[in-house]
Amino acid sequence: MAEALVIVVLQKFASALGEEGLKILGSKLQKQLPDIQDVTNRMRLLQSDFSMMQAFISQVDVHRSSDKVLGAWLEQVRQAAHEAEDIVDEYIYLVGQMITETKKRFDVSVTDSRKENASSYSCRLRHLSEQSYLNDGDDFVGNAEEVKRLTYWLADLRKERTVISVCGMGGLGKTTIASSIFKKEGIKRMFICRAWISVSQSYRVKDLLKTILLQLMTKNDNIPDGIDTIDCVNLVQLLQTYLKDRRYLIVLDDVWSRDSWPLLDSAFVKNNNGSRIVITTRIQAVASLADRNREMKLNLLSKEEAWALFCQKAFARLDDRSCPLNLKVCAERIVDKCQGLPLALVALGSLLSYKEMDEHEWELFYSQLRWQLSNNPELTWVASVLNLSYNNLPSYLKNCFLYCGMFPEDYQIKWKRIIRLWIAEGFIEDRGPETTLSDVAACYLKELADRSLLQVVERNEYGRPKRISKKEKFATTWDHPNSECNSDGSRRLSVQKDANLMQAVTNSAQLRSVIMFVEELSPSWFKDCYPSFRLLRVLSLRYCHVQKIPDNLSNLFNLHYLDLGYTKLKEVSKSIGKLRNLQTLYLKGSVMELPSDVTMLTKLHHLVIDVGRFGSSASNKICRMEQLQTLKNIEANSCVVRNLGCLTRMRSLGIRKVQESYNTDLWSSISKMSALTTLSVIAADRDRDVLDLAQLKPLPYLEKLMLSGKLNKGAIAPVFANFSRLKSLRLCFTGLHEDPLALLSAMFQNLGHLHLYRCYEGTRLTFRAGWFPMLKHLYLGSMSELKEIEIENSTMRILHRLELWGLKSLALVPEGFVHLKSLQQLCIGSMMPDDFKRRLEGRDRWIVEHIPYIGDP
Repeated sequence: MAEALVIVVLQKFASALGEEGLKILGSKLQKQLPDIQDVTNRMRLLQSDFSMMQAFISQVDVHRSSDKVLGAWLEQVRQAAHEAEDIVDEYIYLVGQMITETKKRFDVSVTDSRKENASSYSCRLRHLSEQSYLNDGDDFVGNAEEVKRLTYWLADLRKERTVISVCGMGGLGKTTIASSIFKKEGIKRMFICRAWISVSQSYRVKDLLKTILLQLMTKNDNIPDGIDTIDCVNLVQLLQTYLKDRRYLIVLDDVWSRDSWPLLDSAFVKNNNGSRIVITTRIQAVASLADRNREMKLNLLSKEEAWALFCQKAFARLDDRSCPLNLKVCAERIVDKCQGLPLALVALGSLLSYKEMDEHEWELFYSQLRWQLSNNPELTWVASVLNLSYNNLPSYLKNCFLYCGMFPEDYQIKWKRIIRLWIAEGFIEDRGPETTLSDVAACYLKELADRSLLQVVERNEYGRPKRISKKEKFATTWDHPNSECNSDGSRRLSVQKDANLMQAVTNSAQLRSVIMFVEELSPSWFKDCYPSFRLLRVLSLRYCHVQKIPDNLSNLFNLHYLDLGYTKLKEVSKSIGKLRNLQTLYLKGSVMELPSDVTMLTKLHHLVIDVGRFGSSASNKICRMEQLQTLKNIEANSCVVRNLGCLTRMRSLGIRKVQESYNTDLWSSISKMSALTTLSVIAADRDRDVLDLAQLKPLPYLEKLMLSGKLNKGAIAPVFANFSRLKSLRLCFTGLHEDPLALLSAMFQNLGHLHLYRCYEGTRLTFRAGWFPMLKHLYLGSMSELKEIEIENSTMRILHRLELWGLKSLALVPEGFVHLKSLQQLCIGSMMPDDFKRRLEGRDRWIVEHIPYIGDP
């Protein structure tokens, strides 16, 4: 954590010292500002000190050292970094004001500069294998399919040497599953020689090779003389010679890096004897070393599986291993806290198995669960296993990971929201003009997911880690109205249950982030908290019952992210234009009209509103906002559609109430947005106003398109053929005269989501064999004339979800549904004909009996 914080401070030093404006200001005003060079020099010295600190910390295995002096020094580094961060932010702000004032007085133009050895502290953490903690026998609970599949992969008749990977977050049982199969007598008999190697994070390739060789050799083999002195090249040759004619099984457990794989790969000879290599890992990049169709991804246990595993451990002394009735409520809450993680279930279950079957004692244990996990010697190893993934993170990812702890338990975080917060906090490094901070942040997010630290729970939504946030003093989470808030050292505050906000910020001298998850706030909340808000970068009041923005909110010069979505705001004060550092303004579900002053936010990247419009004066000034990348749900007028072309950095655009007379200007403006990935256009009168895309030029990066309104001549425009990257397409009220599926399938081979609503006036839709190979979600709605859907075999091979809604003339269940072998959900919405529903539940049930879920959307 200390290293990550120091890196953030170093980035701010670079920002402060790299401003071209300071050089110009100093040259023009040496007499008026004699101290400016001295201040700059002092900041450079401080920057140098922090650089040395960062280099030192990066070599020290901080989380693995028990040195108390080091710990105390790191705490001082944290405090110093926080103070330096405050100073630099104020310095940038004040110098910025000085430059602005000087430009007015002296007509100064400012150009844009963008056109001792630490090893003594390091010690190795002993390898924490899940094998020591999880069930190692045959009576597995959960993961039965995975065990069966892995056994098959090891025992099948494939002659080629095969690499298999088992991947998942810490505590899922990767080692346990691999170990149990490795020890099976049937598996042992299949291989002439076997080796199990625990790789862990710290290793030498030479030691790995030597250990593998020694394990493979039997008592009758002659161990090479001087094996400890043999170099890597000769060890590889020895392994190749030994394995050449043997069928072997090698398990590489807990692999964290691909670095040594080329050498190991060459040592594990490809002898066509049916040899197998198994890799267990938390890292997706390592798992991808497996051969095709030989990657196994472990998931959390289902609620039923989690309950069965917990009972097996917690009630092991009972003959039937079932939960007594008096403990069931408390036991279910404990199991819910484990969230399907086998490691936690086994640890808590085993500990509770020694307690009396007393309801009060179990309730007391549950109420102290957080403390138990941190302080109980029988449970601290759980945190150690889970913390390995965090400790192994590069510094630039640690702050991003910890920030997820600001969100409540079980909260599903939308990826756009979290990366915008990371950017606002300054966690994302600038990798040059060819890529945006959002692109870099998306890479960070993917890397955290690939490292099994964030779980993708739904499309574009991520679960959140929480455990490490408290330990690292990164954020204060207030989630109980009666708890005392100890925010000492914290710069970020998350209020998750009704609480006195003033009490929460009492000990926080300078907060950087405040995220509210409560609805009610006192009328004086901002006034009371303002002394702690001066340097605030993030303020999120989503769903709070705020009716007015406080006047002095505009004094938060350091604010980068302001979320006022779904509040009770009716208007935005003109003073919002003073928030010159604002990057994200989220107003969805609240404000309807934007003041002209919003165009003064020249650093704004993301403006999200529900149904918003610019005033007449703002429409002419929209060109000022040239940094905009997201503009959602803006209302069209003649000035807006003409001036949109200035926003060439736009990535995501949503515009409503488009009149037919706007076509030429609108599509000409959109054509200039060469980086556009998401586009939504809604006509003013969807039954009369025509959307004529004739003026639109190719958009090479477009991935998501939504058009609502009649298309010219009732046909798919030729320009659609240029959207080869399109993954999601919504067509509504388009008035198409002919079946569009043949054209759409030919144009969009990567299409994953197709939504057709009241877009086609014909009676028949046909899905031919081979069409839509990547389609996962299909929605067909409100096409009142549609009487027949033909689905051929081998079409939409990976379709997962099909929704039907308001197809009033579709009386028969399409027999082609039987060909949709991958379909998991058939959702029948309202206004489907009664005849269709009766046949679906009766005589035509055989057509859909292979689909797991049939019912409401």
